[in-house]
This record gives sequence, structure tokens and C-alpha cells, in this order.
Amino acid sequence: MASETPLQKVKADLERYAASEGKGVSFLLAVRMFLVTPGFQFVFSRRLQEMVVRIPVIGRALRRVIWWASCLIFGSEIAMAAKIGGGLYVPHPYGIVVGSARIGRNMHLLQNVTIGRKSREEPGDPMFGDDVTVSAGAVLLGPITIGDGAVIGANSVVLKDVPPRALAIGIPARIIPAAAPPPAADGVETLVASSL
Repeated sequence: MASETPLQKVKADLERYAASEGKGVSFLLAVRMFLVTPGFQFVFSRRLQEMVVRIPVIGRALRRVIWWASCLIFGSEIAMAAKIGGGLYVPHPYGIVVGSARIGRNMHLLQNVTIGRKSREEPGDPMFGDDVTVSAGAVLLGPITIGDGAVIGANSVVLKDVPPRALAIGIPARIIPAAAPPPAADGVETLVASSL
């Protein structure tokens, strides 16, 4: 995961929300995101925690207060130990629980998702690449790796690794690999997304 400052992450988050509406980042869009968009507010509360923890003496306590308030307001939790890259997109920030996972850039995270350890006896947290989509109600548990561009289907229970650009669906999730790139007419191979 590339090192980003909290402000760089906020910028990437704003760009992701703007792109979801087919727009570029503007002053009015940013104002709307901060004031009346719950998903962005939830993500920003996480970024605010990353900023205030750097304040000497009171930073850790202030971070915990912001984390606690965020849990109460949104009914969702991202553990303070989680590492999350910029471009996090959470359109419906309700019922989400994220443990000490490592999440890459540009994750699309929907409502009622659980990400964490299997149990106290089985330590280990999920690790996510970039551009991963986790659909509503999905559960991802244990020391698993989710590759770049993977898609986790709604209500799936994922207990094993998911390769890059693959689809995981079902309970327990079965893996549908990405389509192999077919040769192009001019001999140059292109990547074709699997049709779902």
C-alpha cells in the first residue's frame, strides 16, 4: 500500500465520490459532500481520526472520541487499527464493521459488510488490493487476500483468497476467475472483463 497523507486520502475520496456522479471535484460538490452526504461524512470521520492522532498528548484520546461518535452516528465501525488507502467509496454507511484489515486504494464498500477475524483462536485479518468492490451484506473473514479489482458478490461469505479481477459469490463463496485476455487481431493482447 502506497504511503499517503490523510489530506491526500481526503482528496482521493472526494475524487471518487465526484466520479460516482460523473463529475469532477468542485467547491460546491465538496461542500455538499461535507454537509449532506452521509457516506462521505463517514469516510471523512475516518480521515479526521488519522489527522488528529498526530497531535501530541491529546491526539490518541481525541481519535477515540471521533471514532466513538462515528460509531454512534452511522451505526458502523472501522477499527482504529485498520489501514485504508485513499479513494474509499461508501455510498450507504450503515451496518458496516471493518476490523484490523489492510485495504488498498479505491475500495467500493456497501452496507452491512463485515470484515474481520474468524475468531480469537484464529488470528489474522483480511488484506485487500486496489479497486476492490465489496457488495452489500458480504462477510470476509480470516487471513485472506483479496486481489486488485476483485468483486465480492452480495451476501457472500468469503473465507479464502480471491485472485485479482475475480468474482466471489455464494455461501461459502466460490471463485469465478477473470476471463483470460484473448489475442487481438493485431497480435496485441487486451484484457477483457468477464461478463457477469
